[in-house]
Amino acid sequence: MESNIGRYEIIRGLGSGSQGAVYLGRDPRLDRLVAVKLLTNNDLELNKIADDGTPLEARMSGKLKHPNIVPIYDVGECDEGPYLVFEYVEGEPLADRLGANGPMSIEEAVPLIVSILDALSSAHAAEILHLDLSPRNILIDEDNVPRVMDFGLAKYVSMASGKRTTASGTLRYMAPEHLRGESLGPWSDVFALGSTFYELVTGEQAMRGETTEQIQYKIVLGEVDYDPVNKLPHGEAFARFVAGALEKSRDGRYTDGATMSEAFRLFLDETGLANKPQSEGTAHSTIEFLLRKMQRTGDFPAISRTLSDINRLTGEDSNADADALSKVILRDFALTSKLLKLVNSSFYGTRAAEISSISQAVVLLGSEQVRVIANSLALFGHMKSDSADLKDSMTMSLLSGLVARHLSQRARLPGAEEAFICGMCQNLGENLVIFYFADDYEAIRESQVREGLDKSAASRGVLGVGYSEIGAAVAKTWNLPRPIIESIRGVPPGPIAEPSSDEEKLRDIAVFANELCDLFRLEKHDDIGDVLLGLLARFDVSVSLAPDYCHKLITAVFERLQQFAPAFEIDMTANRYCQSVRSWLNAQAESADNGVA
Repeated sequence: MESNIGRYEIIRGLGSGSQGAVYLGRDPRLDRLVAVKLLTNNDLELNKIADDGTPLEARMSGKLKHPNIVPIYDVGECDEGPYLVFEYVEGEPLADRLGANGPMSIEEAVPLIVSILDALSSAHAAEILHLDLSPRNILIDEDNVPRVMDFGLAKYVSMASGKRTTASGTLRYMAPEHLRGESLGPWSDVFALGSTFYELVTGEQAMRGETTEQIQYKIVLGEVDYDPVNKLPHGEAFARFVAGALEKSRDGRYTDGATMSEAFRLFLDETGLANKPQSEGTAHSTIEFLLRKMQRTGDFPAISRTLSDINRLTGEDSNADADALSKVILRDFALTSKLLKLVNSSFYGTRAAEISSISQAVVLLGSEQVRVIANSLALFGHMKSDSADLKDSMTMSLLSGLVARHLSQRARLPGAEEAFICGMCQNLGENLVIFYFADDYEAIRESQVREGLDKSAASRGVLGVGYSEIGAAVAKTWNLPRPIIESIRGVPPGPIAEPSSDEEKLRDIAVFANELCDLFRLEKHDDIGDVLLGLLARFDVSVSLAPDYCHKLITAVFERLQQFAPAFEIDMTANRYCQSVRSWLNAQAESADNGVA
């Protein structure tokens, strides 16, 4: 090695990576220290020249002005090959920091993650991809500020499209499309950061394996062990955030750095860590945008006010009297009429005298029961349309609530009525999207079919957030209790852990109820049996049921649904979902009569 690379005087080596060696150098013209990276991979786009004769890397570097990005000063070529010249920053790579000190707590990692995501969002906004993100390419300076390095190896988005025959990058952080030779994009950087953040808080690599083939297998199949994350304080919420970056299909991931940054802000709000130092100037949240759009549509503001007031008055710390609660319900004539119709139905048994006022209903049934009824009827009364998809989904939500209520009583959990709302609201986000964003819902359904994605991933790919995040955000504006909001967010990725509290068990029951009821939306009933067995095995630590009990359970709650149907204006003879449930029940009964297990 010569003592110079180009005009730069080499002082000593700083390290090496998959793309080349890095040296501490001195720029004699400007009398400043620089970092010089001598590239060994000649497959890069370094030598491409724009029409005006400017190296493309130099042009890209001019767009990358951000306090958390190490800027590139110069590019060139010497006898050993092409080289890049960066600002020299005193510090150490994140990989070395983790190696010396071990993983950070999630709380400690928040400022770093916010800054890194802000840097990536800035690059993606300039249509520049990094394509080699890893703990090795994130420098922690003397002030503990993260600086993303090696953007000189990046590409314009337009340059990364199309089929490729080679893959370049650091294997354990490469997205599946790298290995498949598919088009790269912002979603590829998102995957790399998901792996990086997993490692940041666990000290373990997300894509594990002893050989190259084993690691590639994990990447392509999307096999990630989230248990080390779930066990950490705030770990379940963090695992849900990271899982949105590590989806094996690009269509199920956060679409770019800005979307991932918004998802992290939702995580901060959910966990109460939002008061930690964060970057300024971030874009409006997708959730906020969707809520604003709903607020401008129909009677959403009115229904939100009604539900918010009802739930505020009947919250855990509230001692609302019957008159105060009655006044809120009476503001909505349709809700009042339906509520009185339901409380006088056979569902609540027969009485000597009919309940003729809301205040009577509150006194006789209790504020908790009235809250359940009011929330249910208000939702069904508000989200009415000719959409068969919406009618199916809303009916499924009601059946899910009845299943969750039954299982909660069976488990002797306190607050069985709260379990009903937990089960019913599992599908809240999807119902809202069907009602307010029909075109987006169609795109989500198409993505599910085309890519084989689950609902959450397909929604994330189209809207930037999953159904559960939308449902939880709306539930929060409606003042629903925290356990219900946590239940709507769902279970963390990975195997279901044994619940450590009644709240966790309630959440597990509600999610199970929703997934059980969702089985009847499968096109082929022959598929239900195997999927049911897998569902029962997955939730066995929280909901231990035998397959034949599920038939009895659905039979019982379906009969209860028939009692509910008139008040909720459900035509069970025309409703596709009800037809599907009835068809399955009849098939199960016929099998039992024929002695088929």
